[in-house]
Amino acid sequence: MRKIMLLFVLTIGLSFCATSPKKLSPDNEKNPQYQYEKAVIAMNYGLPEEAVKYVDLALSLDPQHSASLNLLGMLYLQKENYAEAAVALEKCLTVKPDFPEAHNNLGTAYLKMGFKDKAMAEFQKAFAGNGTAFAAFNLAKLYLEKKELPAALDWIEKTIQKSPREAGAYNVKGVIFNEMGRYPEAVLSLETGLSLAPADVTININLGIAYMNNKQLNKAREILEKILPSIKDQALKSRVAEYIKSIKEAGQ
Repeated sequence: MRKIMLLFVLTIGLSFCATSPKKLSPDNEKNPQYQYEKAVIAMNYGLPEEAVKYVDLALSLDPQHSASLNLLGMLYLQKENYAEAAVALEKCLTVKPDFPEAHNNLGTAYLKMGFKDKAMAEFQKAFAGNGTAFAAFNLAKLYLEKKELPAALDWIEKTIQKSPREAGAYNVKGVIFNEMGRYPEAVLSLETGLSLAPADVTININLGIAYMNNKQLNKAREILEKILPSIKDQALKSRVAEYIKSIKEAGQ
């Protein structure tokens, strides 16, 4: 049976968030930091429109308030307005170049806009600043897309060191090992990912494929037949059904 490629669906449970205030500032409506802190509270309570109002107030008081510019960029990211997010975050980094979270967020905006080289540079700056697992994970994905597998493996190892219980990281590690032809290691990584997220459809499918590539056809058939009813995408469902059929034809 020829080598089968794993799904290139790369997700992770990490997210970016605004810097939470240690203590709410004194009630000073003319203080941009105070308005920013109210925006953070609104974000934490899931009230983005309220957060926008307070960020706008903060920036009207101080157009170069870096924390507010970063938060504004995040709000634009949430709205999928990536161009405006990039503008706000670029301005933030002009004011405060050593702001890892802003580099992370700008990398996300660039990635969504298709500027992969620029995104990579921002994620590298973010990781250099605070070693964030989010940046390392995105660097692993980008190097994997470029087929620079040793670099991708190095970055996904850094991700796991920083965040060892993120199932998505083990999924990506399994994809990398599969690309390298290191099938037993792909299986081990995906089994770890599945232990952390048993219902994840992508990890289940990838593990089934890894079993196929590793000649463990009985295990492959078992896991693929189990996950088949949970697959919503009809094209993917048909593809997995073909895998099951090929296993049966191989006498398993």
